[in-house]
Amino acid sequence: MTLLVLLVGVSAFFLVYWATMETNRVATARQFYLLDQTQAETLRDVPYEQESMTVRDESVRAALSWNTNWLNDNLGSWMHEYYGFDELYVLDPRDVPMLAFHARTGLQAHIAPAFGDVLYPLVHKLRARLRAGDGPKVVKMRTPGETALDMVGGHPAVVSVKAIVSDTGDISQVPGKEFLHVAVQYLDGPGYLAELDHKYLFDHLRFSTVRDAVGNERVYPMVTHDKRTIGYFIWQPYRPGSTVMAYISPMLVFVFCGLVVAVFVFMSLMHRRMTSQAATEAKMRHMVMHDALTGLPNRANFNQRVDVELARLDPSSGLGIALLFLDLNGFKQINESFGHPLGDKLIYEFGQRLVSLSRARDAVARLGGDEFTLMLTGIRQCDDVERFCRRLIELARMPFNIEGHQLFVGLSVGYAFAPDHGHDRDDLMRKADVALYHAKMNGRNDFAGFALEMDALLRNRHRVETELREAMVSFDQIKVHYQPVYNLKQGTLIGFEALLRWQHPARGWISPEFFIPVAEEAGLMRDLGQHVLQKSCQAAAQWPAHTVAVNVSILELQDVDYAGKLAALLASTGLAPERLELEVTETAVLTTGACEENLKAIRKMGVRVALDDFGTGFSSLARLTQIDVDRIKIDKIFIHGFDQSDSDKAMVRAIVELAQATSLLTTAEGVENARQVEFLRDIGCDALQGFYFSEALPVEQVDDLIAAENHHQALRNQNHQQIAD
Repeated sequence: MTLLVLLVGVSAFFLVYWATMETNRVATARQFYLLDQTQAETLRDVPYEQESMTVRDESVRAALSWNTNWLNDNLGSWMHEYYGFDELYVLDPRDVPMLAFHARTGLQAHIAPAFGDVLYPLVHKLRARLRAGDGPKVVKMRTPGETALDMVGGHPAVVSVKAIVSDTGDISQVPGKEFLHVAVQYLDGPGYLAELDHKYLFDHLRFSTVRDAVGNERVYPMVTHDKRTIGYFIWQPYRPGSTVMAYISPMLVFVFCGLVVAVFVFMSLMHRRMTSQAATEAKMRHMVMHDALTGLPNRANFNQRVDVELARLDPSSGLGIALLFLDLNGFKQINESFGHPLGDKLIYEFGQRLVSLSRARDAVARLGGDEFTLMLTGIRQCDDVERFCRRLIELARMPFNIEGHQLFVGLSVGYAFAPDHGHDRDDLMRKADVALYHAKMNGRNDFAGFALEMDALLRNRHRVETELREAMVSFDQIKVHYQPVYNLKQGTLIGFEALLRWQHPARGWISPEFFIPVAEEAGLMRDLGQHVLQKSCQAAAQWPAHTVAVNVSILELQDVDYAGKLAALLASTGLAPERLELEVTETAVLTTGACEENLKAIRKMGVRVALDDFGTGFSSLARLTQIDVDRIKIDKIFIHGFDQSDSDKAMVRAIVELAQATSLLTTAEGVENARQVEFLRDIGCDALQGFYFSEALPVEQVDDLIAAENHHQALRNQNHQQIAD
């Protein structure tokens, strides 16, 4: 019996030892496989990321004009900062470097001879392919390129060469004579190795040009396309079997005393370890393919699911796929005012709302920041997508109650529909992104489906900026119109809101919702705002006693001399300060520094301040009591929603009641019918403006309106006097 127990014990020991070694072998083999996949992925990603800038008209023009500053900003330092490339070059058609950027030393004047031995064979091969008219070897690539793995400056690196070409086809180049862009990605950088450590559980991963592994370290040779070994990845292998062996070794002593108990314990421990390893691998796979904040699929996961559905797409079935790009409006202000932790919770809550609307075969993903994507399957027509977009926008408008704060955001949506807009995933996503941009330009809180003319919109935006700068030289085309504001209780004209208009000599009237964002991005808003303020004060000084309201952007209030300039303008025009009202956003009111000091000085001199577009963005009713303003302007989006949603009425009623409790005046914007007027009168709103009363008028018609209102008021007073007599 003792011999039998000994035999069983020895057999059990060797079984444990074999299982330990096999587990170690499988784990190590998995790590070798992961290194193979990581290296192949890097060879694919580097040229793909280059195409974000090499396939652009602006890049071709900058290269042709030898605009090295632009090339460095966009094809050099920016790509280093955004993609992490270590060396970047631009070669002219003679293969002479016109830009050489190194992450460690900055701009250089030449290409090192040793690197030239690696680079120029790739360059010559690519130019030969370009002359022959060859296309890209990889489906997702838009242009041909050449990549290689080799030593660069003592570092193992991926070297990728791509041609700089036009994305529209408007700029022609001689095949083989294009400017070339070279990107170098080191594979032994601290960031690259740390990422492998984190994602795949490599322990003490390092690179060495010699095979200097010590002890149990494993060695992965890095082999070039011509079969040269340029170095080795060396690391301590993940050995789950050895861990288990060390853990259970003390228990083997008891095998001889109780074989059944020992075997049971051993099997239990092995099962626990294998379960833990499986859970770890599952967690790793989940982390790689999902967003850490929301738990939603990330871009890579989303792309895979879209590819699967596109492969299944059968045009004859009449069913299609819609790709939606979503962008939250006002989220940046929430982060700035309430902090990133609360902003993260809002992002999570919004993600859950999206999931609640999706079906099993649909896909919801977060790309980063406040950007989300959706894939809708089994869609028959674009009308179905647009109905879904309306539901999304309505869902986003519902308040978010987070940590005692009631927060509001808006949503812009752009979509592309397959097969109508194409079958290629990258092309569909680009078109959805263009549609999103179009939706934002339409005033945000809107949606748009892709149309061919949208590609021209981006080019048109650049043209608008140039023409706006020209128009602001003399301001002959820039007009200020004035929309009347009426006292709701008395029905009398009490003032006007100044609204900016642009009368283009060729295009006619251009909407301020289009050119104002252009002015803000181009840095023209301060000069434009000063012009509107001056014209408004000059006009109001000629009126009997009516007020004038002028919109002021946060960019203007960040000028430390703004209050002083305003005081000088009031003095020069003779307008009484109490007849001027400045409309500002909640972001400006809550921003410290120059904005805060300017608003204090403005109110001290007697100018009134109104909070514009209240109820949109990140406005919070709870914060209304903390804001130092004289009036609240209720955004027209709530007024227009009276006929569709009782929630809009409830929101407006709450705003008016809280304003009355805090002694603030209220003005409703965008009033368009008598039903809206009656509801606003019933809840006690102070003033109204909108097309129901009058559109914005040029200054020449304002005097006629004031005269007519004075005449009607005199008749009303006469009638009241006759009734009293």
